[in-house]
Amino acid sequence: MIKWAARKRRLGSAAPGKMGGHRPYLISGEHRLFVLGEVERDPNVTLHQLTAALAARGLHIHPASVGRFLHREGKSFKKNRSAGRAAQAEA
Repeated sequence: MIKWAARKRRLGSAAPGKMGGHRPYLISGEHRLFVLGEVERDPNVTLHQLTAALAARGLHIHPASVGRFLHREGKSFKKNRSAGRAAQAEA
């Protein structure tokens, strides 16, 4: 089947549909305040812990989405110098 012909029959026009646009952020409103509060309460909270807490509140998203949200909010989780490196493997 030719897609443009099917679109013409279905919609009355073969013109292409709308593409792109802005998709609203999933973590907004009360969820935004909750995540920022959790990070304030425990700065060492992990993305997976935040994702699980949001899922318990009814918002099921990927940990990468939480990471992008925290990046937009200016929160950074960098290793500190006291954490050190892993020990060298023995030969």
